Amino acid sequence: MRNLLIALLASVTAASMAILPAQAEFPEKPVKLIVPFSAGGGSDGLARAIQAAIEKHDLLPVPFVVVNADGAAGTVGTRQVLDAEPNGYTILQIHQEMFAASALGRVEYTPDDFEPVIQATRGCMFVAVPESSEFKTLEELIAYAKQNPGKLKQADDIGSATHFPSAMLMSQAETEWTIVPTGGTSKRFASLKGGFADLAFMSTPWLERGKNDLRPLAALGMERFDEAPDLPTAQELGYDISACLMRRYWAPKNTPEEAIKVIADAIEAAIETDEVQEYIANSGEEAAVLRGEELRAAIAKDYQDYVGVVDVVKATSGQ
Repeated sequence: MRNLLIALLASVTAASMAILPAQAEFPEKPVKLIVPFSAGGGSDGLARAIQAAIEKHDLLPVPFVVVNADGAAGTVGTRQVLDAEPNGYTILQIHQEMFAASALGRVEYTPDDFEPVIQATRGCMFVAVPESSEFKTLEELIAYAKQNPGKLKQADDIGSATHFPSAMLMSQAETEWTIVPTGGTSKRFASLKGGFADLAFMSTPWLERGKNDLRPLAALGMERFDEAPDLPTAQELGYDISACLMRRYWAPKNTPEEAIKVIADAIEAAIETDEVQEYIANSGEEAAVLRGEELRAAIAKDYQDYVGVVDVVKATSGQ
């Protein structure tokens, strides 16, 4: 009798397991990548290069769809991901503009409210002045700023991801200058050329584009630029700062680790393709892949660097 009951229970259990649906493997529907800026910019360009590589090389079994959600310095699209289901099907690509908005208290979220997926690229800038400027070196510019606090004008976006590294430089040099709201690098170039600003942080393609109108004073990366091997870094000159946009991918908080791994693997594989490598090189950036704990540590340091100079950012936001 006992053996019969055991056999009956076993058969019932087996039948129950047979009718349960199999656990679906991620992903089984399209993955949406939110780019919180307009089409045509650096963030959008990288996203679409990676999207094309994923599709061409079958790096995901489902479509990887880029959606532009521009508005409020990246916060509109970022909030869409913040509020999305944490299932791996909605991903964000953004640089340190997220840190700037959070550090200034413009938004209620911080980087800790997301899951970092992968860092893809790094694009570092340089300090530029007009070719006609009296300043031949960064040291000369800093010396003038110390003697004339607030007089220099930097073309930039107030409270942006490039204003914060400027504030770090000011803080370490123990001086201040004013940020004049202009816009992206092409508008900063126009401001410098037109005599409306004394300096700006420019992206590396402008070493060539602006060679007849700009004078570079210092590279703002960890190493000298291949395009300008004689240009010293700010770190070599005694300022422990860098101004590099890190394009990173994020998922909603509590997204399963396995889903994050699948997406990160696909993006990393895409970055390694010839076509994405070519795109990155042409954009003046470089591949700088980070994942896991190494990425989390880099994010924590970057964010604290931003928080540490909030007061300087506010003090130099004059019109």
